[in-house]
Amino acid sequence: MCKLKKRMISGEKQLCIATSWITNYSIFPAIYYPLQQHLHCAQPIIQILLTVNRMSCVLHPWTYSQMWKQFMPYAICLVLFSPFLFIWNIIISPKTPVYTFGGFYIGYDRVVIWATMTLFMLILRAITIVITAICTFVTVLRLTRMSKRLVSSERTLCVASFLISACFLGTAGAESIFAFQVVRTSTNISYFLLPISWDILNVGTPIVMVLASSQLRKHVFGNFKRSRSNSKVEDVTIVTGI
Repeated sequence: MCKLKKRMISGEKQLCIATSWITNYSIFPAIYYPLQQHLHCAQPIIQILLTVNRMSCVLHPWTYSQMWKQFMPYAICLVLFSPFLFIWNIIISPKTPVYTFGGFYIGYDRVVIWATMTLFMLILRAITIVITAICTFVTVLRLTRMSKRLVSSERTLCVASFLISACFLGTAGAESIFAFQVVRTSTNISYFLLPISWDILNVGTPIVMVLASSQLRKHVFGNFKRSRSNSKVEDVTIVTGI
């Protein structure tokens, strides 16, 4: 049984059609993998900016719009360029395909041994969770001290922040397992948990934002609701005419 398993694992490389293309054209992993990790680093930074944006909206409601209008160019530069502080070792390191589960992913042979991307991402996501918790606490505290308490807004804000933080916490947990090798590398379980946690974070965060924001729901589903309401109006008009 073990020999059969080893033969199956040894044949994983041939199962992927794009293997020869990836091997012959090294420009693809050299561009794709740094870009992928750049987007992974930009996501927590965007989350931090969104949390601070929400807090400043409550603390400074009158100057909020003008303040963020002036800060927006700096925020864009922060999202675009700050990830290079974390992916510099990936850029200078050689990239190679790693074959697993009948397919492959792009890995890299670290030039600087201590500068692991997983450790950087774990630190970045932990900072994101802390900032999200602090900003949410300040926002809710400010809302409770307003003359007219927005109970529904407080509840929605708390639930949305909790769910987004849970998504980041799950990804941070998966990355900690990968970084500190809590699970034996022979099981390959960490290579399964890490992409799944990324997918949950990438899909879960937009869903939470759509569910929490009525304006965003109106923007996303407005055309659908409008078409349904128009059809109802036409039906009523026909009945009235008869």
